[in-house]
Amino acid sequence: MTRLLTALAVCIVAAPARGTESPLAEKFLHDGRFAEGEAALLVLLDAAPKDDTTRFGLGMIQFARAVENLGRALYEYGCVSEKATQPFLRLPVPKNDTPAVISYRALGRILDAFAADLQRAERTLAGITDDKVKLRLRLAKVTFDFVGSGKSHTTLIDLLNKLNGGRFGFQTSNPEFRVHFDRGDVAWLRSYCHLLSAMVEGYRSIDEEAGFEERVRDIFPKVAPSAREPDPDWLGGLKVVDPPRLRRARLHLVAVCELNRETWKHIRVETDDDYEWLPHPKQTDQLGLPLTDERIDVWLAMMAQGEEMLKGERLVPGFLISFVFREHPVEQGLNVKTLLDDPPADLLNEKRLRSKGIDAKYLEPEKGKKLLDLGTLGAIPQLFNGPFGFAYAARLN
Repeated sequence: MTRLLTALAVCIVAAPARGTESPLAEKFLHDGRFAEGEAALLVLLDAAPKDDTTRFGLGMIQFARAVENLGRALYEYGCVSEKATQPFLRLPVPKNDTPAVISYRALGRILDAFAADLQRAERTLAGITDDKVKLRLRLAKVTFDFVGSGKSHTTLIDLLNKLNGGRFGFQTSNPEFRVHFDRGDVAWLRSYCHLLSAMVEGYRSIDEEAGFEERVRDIFPKVAPSAREPDPDWLGGLKVVDPPRLRRARLHLVAVCELNRETWKHIRVETDDDYEWLPHPKQTDQLGLPLTDERIDVWLAMMAQGEEMLKGERLVPGFLISFVFREHPVEQGLNVKTLLDDPPADLLNEKRLRSKGIDAKYLEPEKGKKLLDLGTLGAIPQLFNGPFGFAYAARLN
């Protein structure tokens, strides 16, 4: 959820340059009238279909609506976010004294709706082609109505402060949380939409209904009893019940890798220093988390390997599989694309893997194929360790 709110901070439309009139989209965002704002910008874009500033504004309002809709659903069921560790449930929402009864199926519908909202925003952002697009905005007063009453409001900066456990340093030097977004940030936001969608698809591909009540009873006050008792071997008992979702998750992750490359292609050629959201090393960072060329290069190298692996162009080496499952050593590499596109129902059953090994249809000869480079992956924790390591990684995606 920290990543989700970090992504939200970039998803609001242009604020004005000093001395100019505030754009329409920012007013809707500050007033918390996202539905009205989406309708208004759709009309503007119909009249001027080549206006990428309006298109960016529309996509950002749609992203804000996705987060607000998720928050309203969590509020309806009385989610206690501070007790949650699961993705998507950590969004701070007001306390609900009369929550509805949640069920496994209801939570699934909430997540599916969230993913659909994200993809609507991503499709809008994907239409931006102007390499010189510039969006000037003030994020501090972006407002959400998670209760849905029109009377209870939460600002973006309040949400970020709750997750941070206190005020950010930039609130003194930049109290409006002014950030000017550009073309590289468009790709960055699209990447986050795909990343969050991949997480939803992966979760929803597995049947986790058994034991659901036990897992969420501290998060939701009222939980419908599960229809089935949990398997003592919980992880091994999970079944893939919707295989196409894993394929969609894979394709979303491929898009994440591709858009990371596009992000830095644009950012690294910037010559200005204008309230940057994601800066290159010669620009000023608004959040106090400056990036080095070394960090960027290592990150992109990891993304390149991930992309090739997800496309089936790079294999997980057999020696690594043999190290993990020593009972069944293999001399071939694992094709992750094949595995995710046609997964076994008991994909997560470790006992089966240790007793029978990996199905041969997922293995390929390593000769002539690129293999996953553990040295490249090993550089990531070294560069992103320390107290702000997660924050740096979250900013990059």
